[in-house]
Amino acid sequence: MIDITQHPTIGAAFFEAAAKFGDSTLLAVPANGARSYAKHGLELSYNEAANQVRQLMRCYAAQGYGVGHRVGLALENRPEHILHKLALNAVGACCVPINPDYRAAELSYLIEHAKLDLIVLLTSNRVGIESALGQTNWQAPTVLLEAFISELPLAATAATSVRPKQHTAASILYTSGTTGKPKGCVLSHRYELAAGAWYANMAGMIDIRQGQERLYNPLPLFHVNASILSFFCMMLTGNCQIQTDRFTPNRWWDEVCQSRATIVHYLGIII
Repeated sequence: MIDITQHPTIGAAFFEAAAKFGDSTLLAVPANGARSYAKHGLELSYNEAANQVRQLMRCYAAQGYGVGHRVGLALENRPEHILHKLALNAVGACCVPINPDYRAAELSYLIEHAKLDLIVLLTSNRVGIESALGQTNWQAPTVLLEAFISELPLAATAATSVRPKQHTAASILYTSGTTGKPKGCVLSHRYELAAGAWYANMAGMIDIRQGQERLYNPLPLFHVNASILSFFCMMLTGNCQIQTDRFTPNRWWDEVCQSRATIVHYLGIII
């Protein structure tokens, strides 16, 4: 298991995991011919993920993104969400996941409240994002995932550093807002890694075996369960997160079996 006291930032822990676990699978996506990406499924090793994260880091750093910047990711449950989050955190920027089911008013609130410096989005989310930007005074620049490398805009303000520390903000996760405006929960590098390490070290009926687990998680990546708790547990222990696009009852058992899951995550309502 990766020692987070020796590697206290997400980038440091991730690249140590890549060096240690190499060709083991970090991310898997079950096959689903009905969606627009990875129709035949996807397996991404630690080495392959590290290569992609390094490329994304170079793009972000070249355009001036780093500590102090907040970047919204409207990438739904695609594996690119995790890769961009790792790259952003590695250069010190804060990731703000965007709920794809937000209405324009909710999204405009998030954009202005978080004071986003950039939004990375899918073409399918473009109309919704533009509608939300039309309702807010805070005009965050946008870039399509499909054109990210060639069209990433320069950061409007200078980063304070490209070397994050353990207490640097890694994510801002927004609550559902059922009792008022959504609350932006700021999670540090240390917090996120500690959450994964805590899960990995639980005793009793839970036994996370290094390099032997494949954890199926149908929950959204704008939620702490999938993007923080289970993902960092898997990453720190050389295991694999199986990330489907969303929970669907008629695909549940097919995907669990097809993906060779050893662990499944669920909420009570799923059962």
